[in-house]
Amino acid sequence: MKARLDRWIRHTATELTVGALIILSVVLIVLERLTPADDPNRLRFEVLGDAITALFVIELSIRWYVARSSRFFWREYWLDALSTVPLIRPLRMLRVLRLLRLIPLGVRISRRTRRLGQLFHEGLAQNIVVAAALLMILLFGAVGINVVEGRNPEFSHFDQAVWWSLFTMMAGEPIGAVPTTWAGRLVTLAVMLGGFTLFAMFTGIVSAVMVARLRGGMEVKEMEIDDLTDHYLICGWNRSAPRIIQELQADRATRRHPIVIVAELDHDPELPRSGVNRGLIFFIRADYTSADVLRQVRVEHARRAILLADKSKPRSDQDRDARTVLAALTIEKLHRGIHTCVELLNRDNGKVLELAGVEEILVGDEYMGNLIAHSTRTGGLVRMLDELLSVDRGSQFYRMAAPADFDNLTVGEAITRLKAQRNLLLVGVEPAAPRPGRTERLYVNPPAELVLRGDDHLLVIGCEAP
Repeated sequence: MKARLDRWIRHTATELTVGALIILSVVLIVLERLTPADDPNRLRFEVLGDAITALFVIELSIRWYVARSSRFFWREYWLDALSTVPLIRPLRMLRVLRLLRLIPLGVRISRRTRRLGQLFHEGLAQNIVVAAALLMILLFGAVGINVVEGRNPEFSHFDQAVWWSLFTMMAGEPIGAVPTTWAGRLVTLAVMLGGFTLFAMFTGIVSAVMVARLRGGMEVKEMEIDDLTDHYLICGWNRSAPRIIQELQADRATRRHPIVIVAELDHDPELPRSGVNRGLIFFIRADYTSADVLRQVRVEHARRAILLADKSKPRSDQDRDARTVLAALTIEKLHRGIHTCVELLNRDNGKVLELAGVEEILVGDEYMGNLIAHSTRTGGLVRMLDELLSVDRGSQFYRMAAPADFDNLTVGEAITRLKAQRNLLLVGVEPAAPRPGRTERLYVNPPAELVLRGDDHLLVIGCEAP
């Protein structure tokens, strides 16, 4: 139940709905201040605003329930919680606090846009947050001065209050009129200080982005990862890592998934200048054998884990494999359902991983030696593997669940039907349960008379993902 609520509350559709409600609540505050006090529509705006705030209370209650800890919840959502205070009847005068949710909304938009690609990179993402904060201060000043200085003819109309707030924020001093109450002076002070701070931040962000562009390159950053789900986790770093990232982002099925890299590099990892979407890459400089670090990168919500023979620090091959095994066992403990792919330098070190349920164990030098030997005996093998193992051209290997109507079909019948209907070539069968008298976990080039079951998985070669 808790896991399903967590997935639902973090779903893109839920985030978009909450964002739309935040914007609607701000619009209602503006409409409420623009509507005369004796107009019946003003009460409707108030009631609708209270209803939306009640929905926010329910949303935040769910977020508190699924949060890793109460401390994490309050660190992330204290502004959101403060915005629900006006729901309490004696505190209705503080309806302006609803504007505070504009800042968290800007943060969430910046996180989302950072994952859409290189077009939404650091400068734009941070400026979205600054723009949201500026809008919040502008409306805070307008609504606040209109409420506390409503008897002053200079602030009696909301449009006058909006222009006063805008000019005061830009000039750093009251423009057009001076408040006469202590509350009005506090609102003025808040608007002035907010304008000073945010315009300075805006100038600093633009300057930083220009300097970064002049230096030529967009760097991989340590980014906020508290909201990541369904991501790929890469532990360790070596020369094959950039190619792995390129292949993951070249495949249409995986290109939109974030990639989190955890390694003890002294500098940010060097990535290819083309073919890599840096907006989806998160780099954490830390020890991936630590359970706390793995929790920090949300291994419990990861889609896949890849453990490389780490070359970020000078170590012996045995030490590298030991660290890889330790990290793999920790990952399997923290997330039992994760699919893990491990690179080792010595196959003998992988026996314990097989017992722990690690799905894929690769030994790079061993595979390279086998490939060279086979290509020496079989001409054309390398060209075929180049195509099958590259996403950007020709056919690839795919794993698919056996279609329901394949139950009790023989492999020979399945090969004919797959080729005719989907242009797929069946090369292997992964049985859900061992066949009588056999213990194979995978049948490569299975016999034609082997009978398939509906819960088997098929390994096929095709031009597109089935």
